[in-house]
Amino acid sequence: MADQPQSPTQIAHILFLDIVGWSRESINRQGQLLAELSNLVTESRTFQLAKSAGELLAFPSGDGMWILFKNDLAGPANCAIELAQRLKNSPELAVRMGIHSGPVRFQTDIAGTQTVVGDGINMAKRVMDMGDGGHILLSAQHAVWLKQSDEWTPFVRPFGFGETKHGERIELYALVSEKFGRSDPSTHILPVTPATPRVAPSLGLKLVIVYRRNTQPDDHVLMLLERSLSELGHDVFVDRHLKIGVEWAKAIEDKIRSADAVIVILSSAASGSEMIEFELETANDERQQRGKPFLLPVMVGTQTAIEGAVGAYVKGLNYAAWKGPEDDLKVLAEIQASLYADQKADEPELQLEPVGGAVPPDSPFYEERVSDAEFGKALRANESIILVKGPRQMGKTSLIGRGAKAASELGWRQVFTDFQKLSSSQLSSDDGFYKVLAATLARQLKFKYDFAEEWIDIFGANMNMDNFVRALIDDSQTPLVWFMDEADKLFGVPFASDFFGLVRSWHNSRATEPNGPWSRFTVVIGYATEAHLFIQDLNQSPFNVGRQIALAPFDLDQIWDLNLRYGTPLNSRDQAVLLSHLVGGQPFLIRRALDVLARNQMDFATLMSTADREDGPFADHLKRIFISVTQIPSVHDALRQSLTHPSMSTQTDGLQRLLAAGVLKQTTDNRVVLACELYHRYLSTHMPKSD
Repeated sequence: MADQPQSPTQIAHILFLDIVGWSRESINRQGQLLAELSNLVTESRTFQLAKSAGELLAFPSGDGMWILFKNDLAGPANCAIELAQRLKNSPELAVRMGIHSGPVRFQTDIAGTQTVVGDGINMAKRVMDMGDGGHILLSAQHAVWLKQSDEWTPFVRPFGFGETKHGERIELYALVSEKFGRSDPSTHILPVTPATPRVAPSLGLKLVIVYRRNTQPDDHVLMLLERSLSELGHDVFVDRHLKIGVEWAKAIEDKIRSADAVIVILSSAASGSEMIEFELETANDERQQRGKPFLLPVMVGTQTAIEGAVGAYVKGLNYAAWKGPEDDLKVLAEIQASLYADQKADEPELQLEPVGGAVPPDSPFYEERVSDAEFGKALRANESIILVKGPRQMGKTSLIGRGAKAASELGWRQVFTDFQKLSSSQLSSDDGFYKVLAATLARQLKFKYDFAEEWIDIFGANMNMDNFVRALIDDSQTPLVWFMDEADKLFGVPFASDFFGLVRSWHNSRATEPNGPWSRFTVVIGYATEAHLFIQDLNQSPFNVGRQIALAPFDLDQIWDLNLRYGTPLNSRDQAVLLSHLVGGQPFLIRRALDVLARNQMDFATLMSTADREDGPFADHLKRIFISVTQIPSVHDALRQSLTHPSMSTQTDGLQRLLAAGVLKQTTDNRVVLACELYHRYLSTHMPKSD
């Protein structure tokens, strides 16, 4: 796994299809609609030709599908048009389509099937999401490239701006004629009006392109950049219309000094140009004064370093390389990525916070998941038992902290118990344990309770605790929430079943005592280990009646949203995909990586290559994991076996501890595998495998 070479990132062209209203149909009808759409797609001549040439991949997406054309820029548009015309004979199929060109990476999954990841696919879906049935929408990137062929220009029309759930604004175009597509606005976009800029104002930059006149292939690259960047809404200046003279020289200097970026096209013929030397000198002087313009070199045809004065200005800078027309799209993508990254560099310095432990409720780096909304809804409904389950460092304590903040804002009373703080002596007997709990709850609420009179030995520990909690709730008509964290600490104690049975009884009391206080009482339990392995009778515990809130790793959208909060240290969604694969979306590791990048402690390539090293960005975390898994023999043995047999399904104590620690994860088909590539790389190196 770790030593297999990764496939290179490349530009692909994606057509994303979606059946509108599919989820509202019956299961049988859903299958019929998908089958009909699949038949129409495979009958497309463009689809058939690309597939027979090995230039196409197609994947289902639940309520539709997406089709990847490896090298044919016009493939998605041609396929969409052919499909749209066939759909006229199938009025029951309302299909919306989205097209985008962007970076992807081909890889093989665990079953040996070729899959594709990358921002090219994600953006195509976002574009598609902005349409209604019958719309064929294009991203601005794809529209610009498509319009480089004059035959497509009449059919590519500005459509408006869509906004994703994370606030990302997308400029859209529509593919329209009398025979296909729709030009009317969809329900998801802001229509284009004379007052609406072509792109978001933050992306409209002042650009100057510097080049040697009347030189090929320099002129080809110039035309490519000028046309494409202008189409994307940038103000592009090229010196070709002004007459030589004093005013001409001053105008060029003014344009360079006021620019956000200067793109210099450098070939072997251009390296000795005194005019380019003057223009780069001006740009460099201005940048030293105000931090702009950024200098973006495009190396044309040459793989050798540019010498002389011109070479001195671009030495050490990242550059885009153009060897021939096949590099047109790659160079455009790299220039656009650089423009966006350089613009971000001008933003105010971000105030970072330490990574580790619970994320404060008001932190700008707290990333909400679906579980947050479900947890908040259950809490506001004053449900009896809310179970927050997830491996270590998955965000349980952070979510519970958000719950405590929400309870405070509602004006409710709340108490908090971290069972990890209890000592072995406090867990040695049930009576001592309950007294410690009761005393800490009473202190938090400033509740006066006469333990000498009310805590009666003959009642036993459970009944005494039940009486105490009843008195605590009766003390006020305001709802009370008891937040319990690290409940796993109790699973191994002899009275665990009795304690959790007591919690279950408070849930049951809502029904058996309708006039009692229990409807005002909520218990939130955070834990990591499967309760059924330790609780003798689940029917007498809260773990099969409470609201289950399962914390999942960050998905790609959440990683990208957090990346934006960190000032976009990841330059592309493709990097987000690679990081997600490395750490499995684990929230702590994602934050750690983004923090390292945002502080400029290393670049992305270095982070990825040194991730599992003793001096790498995750070294402390990996060493802690290694020490913890080697201290307990059953855990150590289970881990060694998992490295040799990555599909283990045996429910042993060691495996369950590894699952709770987040070192292993359980797949949808109940197999147990290492949680992420980072753990695989590190533990494979440091632990001998079992025979």
